[in-house]
Amino acid sequence: MTQTIELAPDYYLHNFRKLTQHATEFYSDLLTTEELNWICRFDALDSEAQCLLVRLLSRKGHWFRSDKLNYTEIINLSEAIDTLSHHGFIQVSPVLTQSEAVSTLLTKPELCKVFPQLKNTCSKSDLLSQLPNSFSVCLDNIEFIELRDADIITTLLVLFFANTRQDLSQFVLDDLGVHQFENYPLREEARYFQNRSEVEALIQISHAKDSYYSLESKTTDLLVDILKQLPHSSHPSIQRKREALINTIARDLERLGAYNEALAWFAKSTLPPARERQARIFDKQDDIANMESIVKAILDSPYNIEEKEIGEKLQVRLMRKQKHKVPRVNKPKVAEDRLTLDLTTQRVELAAKSHYEAQGWEVFYSENLLLNGLFGLTFWSVIFADIDKAFVNRYQHRPLDLYHADFAKKRAPQIEAILTQIRNGDLDFILRTFEQKQGIANPFVHWKWLPLELIEQAIKHIPHNTLAELFRVFLSDIKLFRTGMPDLILFNEHNYRWVEIKGPGDKLQDNQWRWIREFQRLEVPVRVCWVE
Repeated sequence: MTQTIELAPDYYLHNFRKLTQHATEFYSDLLTTEELNWICRFDALDSEAQCLLVRLLSRKGHWFRSDKLNYTEIINLSEAIDTLSHHGFIQVSPVLTQSEAVSTLLTKPELCKVFPQLKNTCSKSDLLSQLPNSFSVCLDNIEFIELRDADIITTLLVLFFANTRQDLSQFVLDDLGVHQFENYPLREEARYFQNRSEVEALIQISHAKDSYYSLESKTTDLLVDILKQLPHSSHPSIQRKREALINTIARDLERLGAYNEALAWFAKSTLPPARERQARIFDKQDDIANMESIVKAILDSPYNIEEKEIGEKLQVRLMRKQKHKVPRVNKPKVAEDRLTLDLTTQRVELAAKSHYEAQGWEVFYSENLLLNGLFGLTFWSVIFADIDKAFVNRYQHRPLDLYHADFAKKRAPQIEAILTQIRNGDLDFILRTFEQKQGIANPFVHWKWLPLELIEQAIKHIPHNTLAELFRVFLSDIKLFRTGMPDLILFNEHNYRWVEIKGPGDKLQDNQWRWIREFQRLEVPVRVCWVE
């Protein structure tokens, strides 16, 4: 029976203190005088006032009503409000005079009651647009609370998590055992941020991203305005976030036909698919010279394997535009099965699985799970190695540089040692890792869908040298090669086989062809099963 975990009533206060302690321990030199003073004043509060302040910081916005604050663990709510007001954390008033506060705090019926001259048949937004320029709003026995310095929670969260995705709920998931993290080392000298401008840049990029995704309609002017908000950063990871957002928004500019603007912004990004998109825009404009220049740059120095493949396709496209005859490149020939199966009651992969099981194979519908899982278990110590700036808090399921081009280079000695161990046939450590690390978050291991039997069969049947070479492929571009693997893997007493299943009208995708080529190069048995 699963044990129920009960959180302490003030669990969130304990978690918030993790933020303040981390900020003062690792980043005191990056905090402003006002922020350091805020933390000191917070620490001096009594526990109930601290609880209320954290509750307010955790809620959306910075305007609140006293009648909407109801926390059972805060026994003396009015005293906590008075304490926070006295120490300048909040401002309390029985009167509202700001339209922003009225919009946030009053319901439509309350608006109509307070402003009887407004037509109650209108929507709330229409009512708000009709408010007089100046007003004073009171509600019986209700105080209005404005939270001061509300942005400090954003700063503390960013300093702790080094991103803008995770928040205080991450601690709760950990407390409840939903997420379990590896116990990797943390070093003060390996902190993520080196100066305050990096912190501000990450926050600004996040705000710009929020603005982009909140757009109801996209126009060239709105998109360019958001792009202009993006700050440059000397921090490589933050700059990558900036360039990734540039690519996303510039792609919308391209779709809108704003080619000049799209080209200008794609040129500011070094991340794929920036160069590909520039080449395709020049293609649309029949600008052969500029297209040729971009394609040459891609082929001379591809960012990764995928960009190299795209560059080769663009080169073919370019040559045809230049009236050159280009022979078609045939796909590699791959062994095939062609089956007619009943697909009325189950999906095509499961129907094929049943077919092969009837032939005596033990079949696992593993798709990307197997090689990803094997990689995660085999290279567990590599993934969580003590590498500079790879881990900056206790709540990471992967190193920050996992998908960077130099991930494997930074860990080359450990990787080579493990590959040698595999080639020598010493694979028992994989099974020990499966047992010892059960449930701990790993970006490649999906515990729920990765049975031990599948791992055991793979280790038993896949030749050791082959497995080592498959891992080398994986390491050559982790992000690229973690998808595209065949749907099924089959085992019998002496053999194994990967099988990609394709139903009616389906076809092999680029990432699947990529793995098929690698399988064939390594003489790994692989087939494609076409089902009708």
